Amino acid sequence: MPPRNNGVKQLHRLHLQLKEVQDQLDRGPRQLKARQQIAIQKQETLEAAKQANKAAKMAVDQKNLQLKSCETKLSDHKGKLNSASSNREYDALRKEIDADTMAMSVLEDEIIAALEKVDVSQIAIKKVEAELTAAQAEEAKFTANVAAAEAPLRAKMAELEIAVAAAETCLPAEAANYYQRLVQKYGAEALAQVDGNICSACYVALPPQLLVQLNGGQITFCKTCGRLVYPAADE
Repeated sequence: MPPRNNGVKQLHRLHLQLKEVQDQLDRGPRQLKARQQIAIQKQETLEAAKQANKAAKMAVDQKNLQLKSCETKLSDHKGKLNSASSNREYDALRKEIDADTMAMSVLEDEIIAALEKVDVSQIAIKKVEAELTAAQAEEAKFTANVAAAEAPLRAKMAELEIAVAAAETCLPAEAANYYQRLVQKYGAEALAQVDGNICSACYVALPPQLLVQLNGGQITFCKTCGRLVYPAADE
């Protein structure tokens, strides 16, 4: 009669395969969420760029209004200059004209700078729009890939769950309940092979008596970590 623990190694393999399939199923939505977040961030960046562009255009409009106001004041002062009734009034008007001219020069420089900001913000909008389009395309592509992969993975999981249930029949009734609690707590790591006399889960040596039981084919649990253990070498 073959040792009862011969099936434990295969049971562990099946648990590990089942875990890998479950990890793949979980990984898809996580990666999709990351791509969705990238698209959201690009959308937020685009909105910020549009607001910056709007603010830059408003600044240009405000500076142009100020420039027109200065031009009106300058024209008014020049008109009054020709009709000045005294040198004192004439000098005062000249100072106003000089001040208006200086203010207009400053405003013209500020308008040029503001227009440059408009250009820069428009370039930024185009760049982010392209990035957003690419991010949305990547999200759509990945969504389709995740959806296409889900059905085969769930089918594989169902097959493995049936195989696990079949492999669990190697466990005697008195060990099955404890094994199920281990699986609920540790998943695929509920089982561990023994290399020589060392449990690969906790790296503690099995007591000699327990090692004899294990090598004799008995269903054995590590005294230190509680895992269901099996010999590393095939019997």
